[in-house]
Amino acid sequence: MNAITTDIVADPHDAIRAEVRQIMEAEGLSQAAIAKECGIAYGTFTPWMGATYQGDNNRISAAVTRWLETRRSRVRTAAVLPTAPDFVSTETAVQIGELMSYAQAAPDFGVVVGGAGIGKTTAIEQYARRHSNVHVMTAEPTLSRPNNMLSELADIIGVVERRSVWLSRAITHRLRGSAGLVVIDEAQHLSSQALDQLRTIHDKARIGVVVVGNESVFARLQGGGDRNAQFAQLYSRVGMRIVQPKPRAGDICALIRAWGIESERETALLKAIARKHGALRALTKTVRLASMLAAGAEQPLSDRHIRLAWSQLAADAIDA
Repeated sequence: MNAITTDIVADPHDAIRAEVRQIMEAEGLSQAAIAKECGIAYGTFTPWMGATYQGDNNRISAAVTRWLETRRSRVRTAAVLPTAPDFVSTETAVQIGELMSYAQAAPDFGVVVGGAGIGKTTAIEQYARRHSNVHVMTAEPTLSRPNNMLSELADIIGVVERRSVWLSRAITHRLRGSAGLVVIDEAQHLSSQALDQLRTIHDKARIGVVVVGNESVFARLQGGGDRNAQFAQLYSRVGMRIVQPKPRAGDICALIRAWGIESERETALLKAIARKHGALRALTKTVRLASMLAAGAEQPLSDRHIRLAWSQLAADAIDA
């Protein structure tokens, strides 16, 4: 009598599922989060993970495999990228922090006008981390109109009112007596009318307000060439202001030291980069990319890597 053997064919997708489960256990990721990253519907991903999906399993496995490879690539890149320094207390950051502290305590209306990359947003984030009742809103073009701006601000401070006619009143009611501070970053995107609406909230709620942005913010606060009564009221509310188009030399040196760079040649290059458009932000991007290039070549970071990184980030040459 011949023995009968039965071959059990392993599910070709099991190895992929096993790798996904390992990631879920190690990082605490949910199936919903992974499905979203893979671009797969949750109702499809769940049965696929349970080996009960009746559709095209090969298609789902291919999508999950791409996600796994993307993660591996991200891990490899992260391994050679240096970690950006924690908050660097530059002269500019200290000054912006002092302005926000004054505006919150007074309470008053403060303005910070600065060029791109001088550290405005970083200073705001640090202040918000260390102080209570600080409400930070980042403006964008779609928030230019007063009602849109108010709707976004309502979300940030937890006001549920959505009727436009009552928004300002609800926001004022929530903020009054809170000893808080409203900070609007990228305020150049707000219209003059939206800025004046902030002035109204400042007046009625007796709360500190700080608007932060580029040079056009100050022009709007002044009301243009003919300062009418409306904008004279707004301009007169400004109790403290900072106008700084470029980073200070001390800011640049502090950030370079925070990155642990000591070579005179590399320092000179980074100082030249920080004086270009993008300022301290450009410096940080250059150091990160240069470090990755150096690690990929298994070489210590040098001025050559900095020049190569800058050439990939910008079209203009470094004057150093």
